[in-house]
Amino acid sequence: MTPKEFKGKYYPDIEAVSKETGLNPLFVAAQAALETGWGKAAIGNNLFGITAGKDWHGAVQLKTTTEYFKDDKQSGRFPSVQSITRLPDGRYKYIVTRYFRDYPSVQECLKDHFAVLSLPRYRAAWEWAGDVYRFALEIARAGYCTARPEVYAQSILSISKTLQKC
Repeated sequence: MTPKEFKGKYYPDIEAVSKETGLNPLFVAAQAALETGWGKAAIGNNLFGITAGKDWHGAVQLKTTTEYFKDDKQSGRFPSVQSITRLPDGRYKYIVTRYFRDYPSVQECLKDHFAVLSLPRYRAAWEWAGDVYRFALEIARAGYCTARPEVYAQSILSISKTLQKC
């Protein structure tokens, strides 16, 4: 799907839920585009790659994904590990299978995404809710993703600029 098609399909729901939650719709849309490869790799209606931990009681899908960690001791976190590769920067790239939440609708996913970002670990990021780059940087620093925070934030910012042009 092209950026324009992605925006046409998902932005109305993103904008509506963002009005309710206070999240910046450009941030939300950019994050969804990054996490799904512009909608090509959405897991059901899960636009953010939100995983299903032991406390999740909804539907799930088991998928292969890539994760990055500072050590090679994370194998026990996943149902299976295909490979672990040490990178030149000292981190480790894991190819794993893990469970992801599968929502009945995009709106349910967006509301759950807000609930995740409302957890105490992300509280400091909310000071920057209007700033796409800084909000992405702060949630990444708080552990939202396994990518390096500056790289993640720059990707979100770049995608948000593409969305603004659509």
